[in-house]
Order: sequence, then C-alpha cells, then structure tokens
Amino acid sequence: MSLIKVENLAAGYGLVEVLRNISLEINQGEVVAVLGSNGVGKTTLNNCLSGLIKPNNGKISFEDEVISNKSPEEIVDMGLIHVPEGRKLFPNLTVKDNLELGSYRRGKSNRASNLENVLDIFPKLSERISQTAGTLSGGEQQMVAIGRGLMGDPRLLLLDEPSLGLSPLLVEQMFELIKKISDNGLTVLLVEQNVTQSLSIADRAYVIEEGSIAISGLSKDLLKNADLKKSYLGL
Repeated sequence: MSLIKVENLAAGYGLVEVLRNISLEINQGEVVAVLGSNGVGKTTLNNCLSGLIKPNNGKISFEDEVISNKSPEEIVDMGLIHVPEGRKLFPNLTVKDNLELGSYRRGKSNRASNLENVLDIFPKLSERISQTAGTLSGGEQQMVAIGRGLMGDPRLLLLDEPSLGLSPLLVEQMFELIKKISDNGLTVLLVEQNVTQSLSIADRAYVIEEGSIAISGLSKDLLKNADLKKSYLGL
C-alpha cells in the first residue's frame, strides 16, 4: 500500500526552479533512498513533503489525502515527521528536553513509552540524558535529532542527510541504527549523498540529477548499475 505519492512535482525558490517533474512513491514499511550530489534538490523535496515550501506544480498525497497545500503543523499531525539536515537541536536544553519537544504536537500520550523506546535504540543517550545538547559529539547530536523525530509517533520518517559531517566509523553506526529503526516496521525516506551505505539498507532508491529523477529501481539492481557506479562511486 502506497503511504506517500508524489506526482509531477515542480518546486523552487522565487524564480529559481529546483525540482522538475518529480514522481515517486513510498509503500508502507519500506526504506526508500533519495540520492544525489549536493545541490540537486534533495532537501527541497523534503521541504515540500513536510510543507515548509509549497510546490509550483504537481501533487503530494499522504495516505491518499492531498497534502500539497497543508501547513507543516497539519502534516506533522498526520504523522509525517521530518528530521532536518544539520540536526537543528536546542544546544542549551538537555537531551531529555530536546527529545520531549518531539512530542509537543503529536505523541504526547505516548511520551513516556516513546522516550523509553528511543533510549533503547540509542542507549548512549541514556548516559547523556541530563547533558545539554550542545556538549554532545556530532554523532550523539544526530541520535538526538532522530530520537526527537521518533518521539512524534511517525507514520513516515524523513531523514535529511543523517550521515553529514560524521566520521566513517560513525557513518557506519548511524546506518546500522537506521536499519534497526526500519526493522521495527517504520517507513523511512532517507535523503543522502552516501550512495553505497544508503543502498545497503534501502529497499528502493531514486537518484536525482539537476532537479529530475535520472535513475530509479530496487537497491540491489542500482548497486550493479553502470551509470550510477560511474557518476557516484567513481568506478
């Protein structure tokens, strides 16, 4: 069953068109990767899905309800939760406070059990629960950002560049944690530059070039795709 469907999406900023004729869909329980180099429009796509910018054309449907013109707050209420690039934590608040803010609009009634679940997925945060977020390492801050998203009882979790700025070892650990989250049944849209790691955990993927989808398919097939290897893996 299709959870979210994007049809002929065009979007940008002012007169600058960033996305052109984007169509994709994500089924319940899938991990879908959106791949591409910096500046091709991946974050713009996430911002459209979460209502932060309005499309110039096309349609976005979430569980068969059109959300293209809904506010970010209404979209959060439906269970589409966006973990933004750059973490966007409150550095002077504790880890616990940052996490609990994720249940401000959605998930209040499950706040205690969701917090327990987040700390089970990210046990390192249990040790840091009373520290201010600004004192954490980059990897720990990314755990808090994803954990905050999970606090809102997501139906679909949008992860925007979760490996950005992390060391190779931490990148590997972060993808293992994302796989653990998806294994619990959560649908995930993973927007990333890290092609190999993303394809290793995703069911399917779309590759964006110059604002349009250039390649799409099953991850196992894309790993063998000669154009993808040449363009993104240098092989």
